[in-house]
Amino acid sequence: MASALLASKSDLWEAALEVLPQKVGRVTFDSFLRTSVPLELEGTAFTLGVPSEFARTWITERHLRTLERCLAELAEEPVQVRLAVVPVEALRPLPRTQAPPAVPAPVRDVAATRSAFPSQPLNPKYSFDNFVVGTCNQFAHAAATQVAKAPGSTYCVLFLHSKVGLGKTHLMQAIGHYVQAYQPQFQVVYISAEQFVNHLISAIRDNRTEGFRQHYRSVDMWLVDDIQFIAAIEGQTSEEELFHTFNALYETGKQIVIASDCPPRQLQIMNERLRSRLQQGIVADLRPPDVDTRLAILEKKAQAEGVSISRDVLKRIAQQIESNIRVLEGALMKVCAYASLYSVDLTPQVVDGMIADYATGISTARVSIDEITKHVAAHFDVSVEQLKSPRRSRGITDARQIAIFLARELTDHSLHSIGTFFGGRDHSTVIHSYRKVSEAIEKDPQMLWLINNMKTTLSG
Repeated sequence: MASALLASKSDLWEAALEVLPQKVGRVTFDSFLRTSVPLELEGTAFTLGVPSEFARTWITERHLRTLERCLAELAEEPVQVRLAVVPVEALRPLPRTQAPPAVPAPVRDVAATRSAFPSQPLNPKYSFDNFVVGTCNQFAHAAATQVAKAPGSTYCVLFLHSKVGLGKTHLMQAIGHYVQAYQPQFQVVYISAEQFVNHLISAIRDNRTEGFRQHYRSVDMWLVDDIQFIAAIEGQTSEEELFHTFNALYETGKQIVIASDCPPRQLQIMNERLRSRLQQGIVADLRPPDVDTRLAILEKKAQAEGVSISRDVLKRIAQQIESNIRVLEGALMKVCAYASLYSVDLTPQVVDGMIADYATGISTARVSIDEITKHVAAHFDVSVEQLKSPRRSRGITDARQIAIFLARELTDHSLHSIGTFFGGRDHSTVIHSYRKVSEAIEKDPQMLWLINNMKTTLSG
């Protein structure tokens, strides 16, 4: 090789071991490369001994080019890597500070399997009681409530999606808390997509894939957060395992709740069967809260923290910070801390100065009332003019109330402007229509399905 320092295969591989964790990821490095051994260095051909056929396939399909580039940089000339499966006794021993991974006997009972892959603990603050319901999240809250009260019976799959900090993790964990409280015999597992993949790789490395599958496929309720990362973590293998786990639970009537930062159709995944499965349940979005909901959130947060702060100050904060509930709560905590430390009067000017770094805006594409009305009219086989007219026949009234509900959910129009659009109705009529549909969503699964499908189509 060009570098005298790296003249031998052992020297080259020892140098590579120092930098590979950052290049291929810690999971792949620990599972397959850390115990691999250099077998031969002949010219520019480097043969590496790996622990299994699976390891050879995994590295070849995902990390071979990265491995070759890393070795080429160290050797200062091109390197072609060849992979060979070697006996266990020929592998590089683990450091003495870490015992070799045990290879347990096949798992025979569910309890033992569950202890090997514990569920991530639920945050005690994330309950339905602590969740502030507004027009931005009313549909998602209604769907989550129904799932919690009857897991696996009405909606086997609930897919929650929103931008960061809008409450999807809160709702997901609230479901878990409710089921654990009222149906303690249910096995609830809450986990992130990253943890799922880490467990998968560890199970493959330690010959525990059967135990891994028994664990995840025997739960009663599976809560999976941040599924948008599944494709970014080790690729297609993790998607395949997620799909088969999802399918096993779905076919046995278990409850699945998924959270993501985007709807199923926008997920960057290669497995179309998985995407199709994710879309066949209820898909509910959570949008940035309006000012009234933000104010209610701040009031509840202040009450929970035991701090006394005027409603005018809370309203000022709610008006300045629009898009993210976490940012909203962070700004409140700063105001409370400042007032406590310096004993100052919280005037609007003082508050504005304290939260200037938190102030955010929203920029979300919205559907128009006209588009909503045309869609609803076509679905119910009525005309747009009839929806705007004074007519009160049952079919037209039902369609009109659904159109008003969707206009309130999917647009930023005020109650007054929505009422004006629908034939000059006043704001009380709009509120009545919204509440009627909201109540129907809570009680009637068919209405929930209808609204879900309409929102998905219009948002698309």
